[in-house]
Amino acid sequence: MTRFPVRTVAALALGVLCLPPAAHTQVHSRWRPDERTVIGDHSTVLALAAGEDRLYVFTETGVGLYDVRLGRWDLPRPMPPGLFVPPGSPALVDPMDRSVWIGAAPGLVHYDPRLEMTEAVQIPGGAVDLMFDLDDTFGGLYVRSRTGWFLVERGSGIARPVTQLPPVSRQIRATNLAAFLQREPGLVARAPLLLTDDRLRSYRYTAAAELWRTEDQFVGTDGFGVLWVDGMSRQVQRLPFGLLDAGVWGVAVIGGRVIAGTSGDGARWGFTELSPDLQRFGYLEGPPSTGYRFRRVYAIAEDPDGMLVGTDRGAWRVRFDGDATRVGVGAVTDATPVYAVARTSDGAWLGTDRGLVRVEPDGTGMIVDERVRDPVYALLSASDTLWIGAMRGVAFVPPGGADLFVPGDLLEDPWMRAPVVALGRADDALVAATEERIAWRDSAGQWRVERSLAGEVGRITSMATAPGGVWIGGATGIVFFRPGRAAFPLSVPGDELPGPVRDLASDGRYLWVSTSNGLVRFDQAVLAR
Repeated sequence: MTRFPVRTVAALALGVLCLPPAAHTQVHSRWRPDERTVIGDHSTVLALAAGEDRLYVFTETGVGLYDVRLGRWDLPRPMPPGLFVPPGSPALVDPMDRSVWIGAAPGLVHYDPRLEMTEAVQIPGGAVDLMFDLDDTFGGLYVRSRTGWFLVERGSGIARPVTQLPPVSRQIRATNLAAFLQREPGLVARAPLLLTDDRLRSYRYTAAAELWRTEDQFVGTDGFGVLWVDGMSRQVQRLPFGLLDAGVWGVAVIGGRVIAGTSGDGARWGFTELSPDLQRFGYLEGPPSTGYRFRRVYAIAEDPDGMLVGTDRGAWRVRFDGDATRVGVGAVTDATPVYAVARTSDGAWLGTDRGLVRVEPDGTGMIVDERVRDPVYALLSASDTLWIGAMRGVAFVPPGGADLFVPGDLLEDPWMRAPVVALGRADDALVAATEERIAWRDSAGQWRVERSLAGEVGRITSMATAPGGVWIGGATGIVFFRPGRAAFPLSVPGDELPGPVRDLASDGRYLWVSTSNGLVRFDQAVLAR
């Protein structure tokens, strides 16, 4: 970006470059961004665009908007349909309405997140550089192609060749990465340090942008997110944003923070810790030299020193500083999958591939009831009774007990002798789910089996307790269930989710949904309507 004196932009009227209707793409959704938000892995930056106080971050999984003045992230947006951003594309924020223009091989793309609209302008030779005239921002956008400069006037949608450009002091230019690094040799010299993370993985610069009225700079990378170079101190800090990996499995809300465990299918594994308002992101990946020994996190529960997690390689206590200690040793090897974890007054419990395990105070494990060596998929603590969802149905361990018991009225029900994959509570009712249907136990101890939910959610995978009922997630959607009511309102169909539901968690205000392609935050008040 060419430097220029600080001055006031005179034009205040709003305007966008208008094109014929066929060139516009507008996304219509029944959700506002604050009602449904998809959080993905935004670590690979394709392009950056900076304005007076706003930064656009285009990544492989969506668009991030950062308010530099307030130090806040706006809610992430998915990549709009039809918007393809090649790596290193020139991008520039429009001074008039704070939308963004992006250059590409076919020409020019305009994206306005407020209207959820994209529009395209054909530029002969493509768009390789973008520029506004600081003293005449209403006049239009200057675009350089491989054949020369064009001006796209506001309201016309037509690119006409120009031979005269504004003086350099009035030019607001998109930042070219190569030219930027030539002007900033310090960033090149410090690259081995700045572009190496705690696991000693190395990255490269992919894009750059500079604020118009300060010396603040931003640099994108191919896996380490965005780096912010402070204009005064020249100190460099990372702007954490998004998930450690797009594939999420276990999710939980612990002490006001949301913890999302990876699915193990990507290049990174561990945990993303994020605030419910999506302003703070932190990452736990284990020891710098090796990382965690596990990759897939099936279940997460609160623990006095942090969290208790079940993984594809045993069970672990993980502190919020990242330190992890294996538990259940003696009964659970580090090659044993642990599908569920829970805590009661008797201590910690593990649902493993070979039965139920109680964790002793010293961290060792004891198998509960040697007669039952089938997989345990779900655990739930209720009044110090531990309820178990296992291969052959529902069972429980009473307080202080050492054996598994099966509720008598479920012994003869063939539907509830199938594998129970999820457990939850709806006020005083206990709810258990097989892959097809649910049953619930009322305050008098009577069980009732409901009809199949295959038509609403497909194969049931998870459940989350919420005020007045439970959320039930499956391969093709999410429904809400209130005991005693036959209806299962379809709150979220599968085409409004980035992937099949793997786990659910509720914090009172938000429902958190983990999928194979991101974490989704729903406003529960909106879902209830």
